[in-house]
Amino acid sequence: MLQMLNAGFTMRALCVAAELKIADRLAAGPRTLAELATATGTHQQSLGRLLRLLAGAGVFREEPDGQIALTPLGKCLRSDGPDSVRDWALYLGSPQLWEVLGALRDTVTTGEPAFPRVHGLPLWDYMSEHPDFAAPFHRWMSQQSAQHNAAVVAAYDFSPFRVVADIGGGQGSTLAAILQANPSLRGILLDLPQVVAHPAPLDEAGIAPRCEVIGGDMLRAVPEGADAYLVKRILMSFGDEQATTILRNCAAGAPAHGKVLAVEMVLPAGNEPSPAKTFDVLMLLQHTGARIRTEAEFTELFTAAGLRLTRIIPTASPNSILEGAPT
Repeated sequence: MLQMLNAGFTMRALCVAAELKIADRLAAGPRTLAELATATGTHQQSLGRLLRLLAGAGVFREEPDGQIALTPLGKCLRSDGPDSVRDWALYLGSPQLWEVLGALRDTVTTGEPAFPRVHGLPLWDYMSEHPDFAAPFHRWMSQQSAQHNAAVVAAYDFSPFRVVADIGGGQGSTLAAILQANPSLRGILLDLPQVVAHPAPLDEAGIAPRCEVIGGDMLRAVPEGADAYLVKRILMSFGDEQATTILRNCAAGAPAHGKVLAVEMVLPAGNEPSPAKTFDVLMLLQHTGARIRTEAEFTELFTAAGLRLTRIIPTASPNSILEGAPT
């Protein structure tokens, strides 16, 4: 119990280490505490106490000669590399989000998300007005998407389709991964106009000629012409009414033989720990109605949208692929 209660200190210390780019500064090899303090403009003794805490968690290591070294775990705090979680540390440890976490009791009492009450605006509107707060979040979303894309492509056979539409697909990294692995496919990318204005992943993957990029609102309509509609980690940010609308719009666009695919975390039954349970509380704090859903709740959503949930396919990431067919 004490270990759990004290975990907040470790999380905040990880954020500070990420802000100071300690892992980046140790990438070339161990350095003395004095060198790190000079490079980061920090108080040497205080920095040493912070790093000692994180060394106890296995993030850094104090060498016999007193130098500080980076561990394999600590490499995840570097700003580069495929396994980097630095931007997520910056977001979770930000003062703005800690204020929201501090209002968790109010959210549990009222059922209303704390973020708009604490900051005066819904999350997305606040991010638009505070780009410094939003930047690590958006970078992490892109990084996380890239980490998950390979798992999605490996778990599901997209080859029977002709056209895959990625709904709310950001700048197109997921669609790019699918089309790279399936040269016969064409793609449609839909997101808000300002989001798809520069779909760099499509260009970088060399598949832009096979894609149609459309600026629009998935809550209003989705483009026709695809036989597979993909919504990846979208439904978790919406309440049931809006989530059903998104699925219904996809179902309306799909042909009778088509599929609607939702890539989401599925909340497991029982008492075992799960990242989905932690993320569910974050959703509770951030958005009205947002949550991680159980299999039964997804079944209800799909049914209300005119879809039959045919199967749930696990992936090597925290996500599963929920496949729906028009009824």
